[in-house]
Formats: sequence, structure tokens, C-alpha cells
Amino acid sequence: MIKIDVVSGFLGSGKTTLIKHMLESIKHEKVVIIENEFGQIGIDGDLISKSGIDVLELQNGCICCSIKLNFRDTLLDIIEKFNPDRILIEPTGIGLLSEIISMIENLNLKNTLSINSLITVVDGLNYFDYIDNFGDFFEDQIKNASILMISKTQLIDKDELNKVELSLKNLNKTANIINKDWDKIPFYNFFEKLDLLNCEISDDIRALIKKDISEDMKNIKSISKIPNKIYTVESLEHILSSLNNEKLGKIIRCKGFVNNDEGILEFNYINGNYTIASTNRDITPKLCIIGSNLGKEELLNMFK
Repeated sequence: MIKIDVVSGFLGSGKTTLIKHMLESIKHEKVVIIENEFGQIGIDGDLISKSGIDVLELQNGCICCSIKLNFRDTLLDIIEKFNPDRILIEPTGIGLLSEIISMIENLNLKNTLSINSLITVVDGLNYFDYIDNFGDFFEDQIKNASILMISKTQLIDKDELNKVELSLKNLNKTANIINKDWDKIPFYNFFEKLDLLNCEISDDIRALIKKDISEDMKNIKSISKIPNKIYTVESLEHILSSLNNEKLGKIIRCKGFVNNDEGILEFNYINGNYTIASTNRDITPKLCIIGSNLGKEELLNMFK
């Protein structure tokens, strides 16, 4: 039986970071990862690539809507070509978890595939902002999870964390909630713990009437680019700090890699906050911007 672990969560919540931690617990299993990128250029696949791990990228759409058939065919190909012990699925940040569950179950492969866990990563720092602005598909990811892992807890105080937990419990009364700082979680046996929890898909989820969020998603677009310029940390900081400008649109996420005199800079912009780090990995410069009402020409001109 092939186990399926789904790692869901809104844009920039920390899904890829969690998967990188989860890979630390692989011992003697053959694992395949399905990575779904909303943009035309894949970013996260480069971040989670590891020796012995096959990463298949589905780009330029969401597996629960525009590339649904591609997702189905990919799963069937994985079973035939790789016959893994476990499949890790990371949907795009605006994917409906309920729809992904339904798609897996509708494959009618109960003797071959088993949903092992449904993890939703919840951005503790931006939680209430996202609930207010992206309610439907944000709440769908929470309500249908078996495990809720709160990220960025080190950046919020205890009272705020308690408010986030209380809200999560109101939305999902049965999920296991993990609120620890991820740096303090022993991930070396994470898969063993997931297997013991033995996720069961309730009839409530199967009977769930899925909301039509096509209108909500219609405004969310992505811009991709391969930048050639060599950036300093300071010049990249200047760009990222200016993204929180209404004239450029509502930028939810901007991520990627750019050239630097000493190698490659990896950057991540989420809802007004950003990080920049140097990496020695052999990665082609590329970036993706996701948001609504994006000023495409202005944004592309910012990254040369």
C-alpha cells in the first residue's frame, strides 16, 4: 500500500520548509514528491531536491482545478514507474484540500493508495489577515486537515498564539494542532509519528459541498521571470521593501533566486515581510510573484 501525505497551506505558510524537515525522517522508504506551482516557473522543486528523492513539478495552475487531469495522470504514472512506499503532495497555496481528497479517492485505487495524513501549515504571523481576505479556500485547508501545524510561532507572542489556536479549534475540532517552534521539533521520526496517527477520512469530508471559489481565484495571478542582473543584498532589499505598495497591486508572495557576486541569493517575500539568504546550490536565477491586481509591467521592470 502506497501512503499519501498531503502538505497543504496558504501561500508562504511554510509548506516547503516543512517538507524539507520531513525528509530528514526518511530511512528505508522510496519517496516521491509531487510539487504543484501556481506560477509558470518552478521554484520550490529546487529547494526540496535531495539525493534519492524524485520530485515531479506541476506548474502554471492548481491541481484542484485547471490542471486536475494532469495531477491524475501524474499519480498513475508514479504508481507505474516508481512504485514508491510514500507520495508527498504539496498543492499550490490556493488549492482546496477538500478537492484534493476527493480527487485521490475518485481514482478508485483503495487497494493501492491510502491517505496517510492531511497536514495544513498555518501561518501564525499572518493568520487573521488571511482569514479576513481569503476566507473560503483558506478555511477549506483548515477544516479538512487531520493535522494543523502552526508556523512562525517564534515571531508571535503567547497571547496571539492562543488566539490563533482558539480560532483553529473553532474551525476544526478534531485536528491535532502542533504549535511548537519547528526548530525544537525532533523531525528524525516524523513519518513514524504520522503513521501512528493513521488519518481517517470522515463521511463529513466526503459529503462536503465544495464552494465555487472561481471568482475569488480569478483575481489571483502570477508573474514569472528569469532575471539576469547581478544583485547585492542591499539592492534586493530595496526592491522587496518597496513591494508593499498599492500601485503594484496586492502582492501575497514573491520568491526566487537571483545572481550575486558570491553566488546565488535566495529570497522570500510574504505579505510585507521578507528574508534574503545566500546559497551555494547550483540553481538557475528565476522568480515568481503571486497576487491580485498586479502591475505586471512595473514589477517586471523592477527585476532586470
